[in-house]
Amino acid sequence: MNYANTISRNGKVTKKRKPSATAPTVGAVRTVDEKTKGCRGNTKGQTEVRTTCDVANAFLGMRFPPRLQETETIQDCDRLKMDRDFKKSLSLIAKKFNLSLQDCGNIPFPYNIAESLVDLKKQLKITETDWKEVRLIHHNNSTYFAKEDRYDTGMTLYYIPVIPLYGILHNSETEQASKLLLSVYAYIYQVLGVPYYRADDCYLYSMYEMHENWMYDDGAEEEFIADFNDAKRIGDFIKKIISDPINLRSYTSRLKTFVSKTDFDKKCLTVAKSFYKIFSAYPNVRINRKFYPLRFRERIEIDERAVSLDNYVSFCASIHGSLFESLCQSINEDLQEYCEIDEPTRFIPYDNRRIKENNFDFESKVFNAIDNLIQIWQEHQL
Repeated sequence: MNYANTISRNGKVTKKRKPSATAPTVGAVRTVDEKTKGCRGNTKGQTEVRTTCDVANAFLGMRFPPRLQETETIQDCDRLKMDRDFKKSLSLIAKKFNLSLQDCGNIPFPYNIAESLVDLKKQLKITETDWKEVRLIHHNNSTYFAKEDRYDTGMTLYYIPVIPLYGILHNSETEQASKLLLSVYAYIYQVLGVPYYRADDCYLYSMYEMHENWMYDDGAEEEFIADFNDAKRIGDFIKKIISDPINLRSYTSRLKTFVSKTDFDKKCLTVAKSFYKIFSAYPNVRINRKFYPLRFRERIEIDERAVSLDNYVSFCASIHGSLFESLCQSINEDLQEYCEIDEPTRFIPYDNRRIKENNFDFESKVFNAIDNLIQIWQEHQL
């Protein structure tokens, strides 16, 4: 996977905690043959066992169906309906892709599903280039096949700097804009749930920590050390402020009373309005609402890691200076080793059923707004 060395479509570095407060669009997501939660097959099939004595040749010709894991998804579902839905959906897929599927009617549920999925995968591999996009979905007691569709994040690092915000907070000429942006940052942190680089479970925390170790081991220039000290001190200060609920509650009043006096004010107001519209339309929705991490959906080997959400969406210290340049170089080198990227994902049913809010309207608005916010700090190095 290749990553560019610069941040976003508008010039940002380029290269995709708590669960969403809203229910995901679809429920259990399954590969066409994977063993995991729900009705999935196991590609490993039969476990090889050496017998302790001679057996009849007929036994050697026997074949055991893949075993499905009896999880809560199966135990709580309507088995007859699931079996019926699956057969109907399988027939539809076979017709759509002109497949000739094997008859698993003599295999009991849920092993018939596992066996069918294994056979389906084999045939799709032969006939379809994008066979991995075919998913089996179980949602709202309904089972169907769907096409996986991802939102393209542009292999972009959406890193939101906090040191510029600290700078305008301590400038009397930008006091009004700084308070408005405090509400914006509070929304991004408290509601959207964007990871913060001073939290030890954040990807950037480990990257800053790695650079701190290098700084002391190799000896760094004074400018680099100063940048790092600011990153820690100011980062902790801003985190405490944007965690305060009052800055989120004040969003509406600050927006209504804001008066633009400069070009910088106008840009801040535009960005604040765009985030406020998202907040109003999706008051409790987090940025990860449509993230279905590949590590839960695929058999990923240790050396086939996927770029996760907090790898490319996060608060950071600054997007200028020697520390940031060094940080970006390390991040690009690290992410280039990853095989795929976790991006917002939706599933489009092959049977044309309608699913509420099965779109990327929210994601498009959020990523565009973050993009514009970062662009302000690129154009105004305050």
